[in-house]
Amino acid sequence: MSIELFLTLLVVFWLVLLLVSRGRVGRVSGPSARPRSASDEDLWLQKLLTLTLNNRGAIERGVTAKRRNFPSASRAELLERVHTDYMRDRR
Repeated sequence: MSIELFLTLLVVFWLVLLLVSRGRVGRVSGPSARPRSASDEDLWLQKLLTLTLNNRGAIERGVTAKRRNFPSASRAELLERVHTDYMRDRR
């Protein structure tokens, strides 16, 4: 085996390991395709209430803004998107 092939395989292995450890491989990005229920909505609402210190106004403004971009999305999907934005902004 040549050194070039060995180094190439090593780099590929390292990249796969890095992607798996960050959770990027095997996960679908964006909202999942499964149907949402009222319990999903309650779950995301509770998570957002915790993040925003019970600021329902901020949550509703976020949902309204997301509804402009995703008019056919369910409320649970919109709450999930707002939560994702909050978490991304906190980093």
